[in-house]
Amino acid sequence: MAVDSPWHRISERTPAEIAEAALELHWAAQVVAAAGQTFAEPADDDSHRAMTWHAGLRAFVGAPFAGAYPLRIALRPEDLALLILDRTDESIAVLPLAGQTLDEAHEWLGLAVATYFGGAPPVLERPEYEMPSHPVENGARFTDRRTAERSVLGALYAAAAEVLGEIAGAEAAASEVRCWPHHFDIATLIAERVNDRGDAEQTIGIGMAPSGGGCQFWYWYVSPWPYPERTELPALGRGAWHTEGWTGAVLTGEDTVAVPADSRADEVRAFLNEAISASREILAGSR
Repeated sequence: MAVDSPWHRISERTPAEIAEAALELHWAAQVVAAAGQTFAEPADDDSHRAMTWHAGLRAFVGAPFAGAYPLRIALRPEDLALLILDRTDESIAVLPLAGQTLDEAHEWLGLAVATYFGGAPPVLERPEYEMPSHPVENGARFTDRRTAERSVLGALYAAAAEVLGEIAGAEAAASEVRCWPHHFDIATLIAERVNDRGDAEQTIGIGMAPSGGGCQFWYWYVSPWPYPERTELPALGRGAWHTEGWTGAVLTGEDTVAVPADSRADEVRAFLNEAISASREILAGSR
């Protein structure tokens, strides 16, 4: 494995050291989510507000909008910058967020879209789900600090997109790997059992979250649904079962970076594959 691979770089800062940068980045991602909510075609699964990871740009990229000549809004973690991308993924406008407020970022995006298409600047519709608190929520400006921490975060999401993409590519019933702005987790969902109407009755969610769900720092998770009883949980060789509020197998960031760099990807793959098998065993037993 190359020494500059994301799996090497995720240990340049501890999970605790990148937590504040992750929270600020989570709030910056709400501008991308607002663009999807305002401009993109609504999707039943809410994916019009979600993002994908673009390895070449090292950025989160939102849903396309504007028909035959679509634009997409991107967020690059390392320099905390918003980008407007054309249909070839070339950047046609950039806003470094350092020194800007959340309101100013929304206003900039509205003006940029109006400049491109003409007409009055649109007012962006902001998602109304609950978010973890942060000063930018109340008008504080984004900072120019924590560049190294954001670089580690970019490496973490790149590593997650890589391993989750492998799983999604091998599973016919898996969704596209997306980063969801509500919890800022990057994940795929396997529809394990579907009824005659095409609705998923059993699923397995696989992903990486920067915090939340009862975990203070970043972690990998595999969650079968409907949630099983605690007595139905098989033993795991890696990670542990989380059962407070939701049920899923969890491998912490601390445990991940404790593994030698060249072995981290294989360790995470082994955990995810074992937990997926355990989840399938649980769901099969409940039918």
